[in-house]
Amino acid sequence: MFGIPSKALRNDGISALMLVWFLIAIGLASLSIPAWAQALTAGRTAALTVIGVGLFLAGASTVAGSLVGFLFGVPQYRRPDHSSTRNANSTTTPNTNLEQISDWLTKIIVGVGLTQLPAIGRFFNRLGQEWGPVFGAMPAGKIIAVCLTVHYFVMGFFQGFLLSSLWLPGAFERAQKLSMGTHHSGTADSESDRNS
Repeated sequence: MFGIPSKALRNDGISALMLVWFLIAIGLASLSIPAWAQALTAGRTAALTVIGVGLFLAGASTVAGSLVGFLFGVPQYRRPDHSSTRNANSTTTPNTNLEQISDWLTKIIVGVGLTQLPAIGRFFNRLGQEWGPVFGAMPAGKIIAVCLTVHYFVMGFFQGFLLSSLWLPGAFERAQKLSMGTHHSGTADSESDRNS
């Protein structure tokens, strides 16, 4: 079993999540600065465009980061010694496909990431050139677009990692207990049917 995290560990995790969400809120509030600058120079429509594009860019970066963080944070299943601890009547074992997929994908992401560092730099350069003008004149707009993407990707990563580290073990533990309870009740029912 995974083992449900201790109360102190859960509290630390919740505190870390609150910090991540606070940093996400600060990033959203910081969009008001380029929006205000655009309102002064190009009008209200340009300011609303800054906020809208910033929210889309922040949302996409957060989702991408959360997915990667989730994959990195999937807990490993502790496989007990089946000969000594497994119920003799049990015919099932927990499905660890998510754990295996997470393991493969994290290795692929790290391997590809390390070999493609120049391509990652070019990606951010291109992102800044294409999205930067929305946030203001170059180079300020480019810097804002790249910083916004990196900020929200990192915050999303920590959010996904913390949620999968804190929530998944308990969810798997509850599902395993529910499955074992259903299995035991099914076994008891079949035995009572045979006796009657």
